[in-house]
Amino acid sequence: MLFDQPFYLSINEARWIVAQTILNEIKLQIDLSSCLDVGCGPGWFSQKLIDLGLSVTGIDGRLELVELARKRVEKAQFYCGDLESKNQISSFSAADLVFCFGLLYHTENPFRAIRNLYALTKKVLLIESIIIPGDNPIAWLVKEGQNETQGLTHYALIPSRTCTIQMLRVAGFKYVYEYNGEVNHEDFKATDTKHQRRRIFLASLVQLGVNNLVEVPEISTPKYNFSNKSTIS
Repeated sequence: MLFDQPFYLSINEARWIVAQTILNEIKLQIDLSSCLDVGCGPGWFSQKLIDLGLSVTGIDGRLELVELARKRVEKAQFYCGDLESKNQISSFSAADLVFCFGLLYHTENPFRAIRNLYALTKKVLLIESIIIPGDNPIAWLVKEGQNETQGLTHYALIPSRTCTIQMLRVAGFKYVYEYNGEVNHEDFKATDTKHQRRRIFLASLVQLGVNNLVEVPEISTPKYNFSNKSTIS
């Protein structure tokens, strides 16, 4: 199982340290009882969320991962469901917290995925994703590998930071925050030779104050300028 390899476990540990801190702060401000772990895989984060005192339901697009999660995490419920399918997602009840780490960048239709995440969210969505570098609201089409850690179709559109933020807002989230603190993994760090690869966002229906989460102002996404002139008078 690739999800059990050191590479995946190390990034999960680093992500969870941050997620746990964020969620503990949120729980001091609003009640969080129910949780949907969307893209739960074999249930690694589901167990951590249960340990925080949440009632957890896991959703994953691969039945073999759902069955494995059921064996590993007995205190959660797990179901098979495709985040990009409105019909499938509509069969699930919304939860106080929707947790979605490591999934958005595996979807063919990230905007539809975010709209479906909004439909599942009663209060807050905590989401982590690979982000295409650059300031423009764009998405990059990639062909993925052929294994259980990748998307269902093995093709994905990976959005940029501004694209992700605007999709969250357009979907209906009133408040969008970006995490600007430390994550102890190289994918979250920019260097002189490498862009930051991953980011964490909190999208909420209520205003919150959490350390290292900065509210992102509304982003303008005008029609594309097709002029080939460097300067427009």
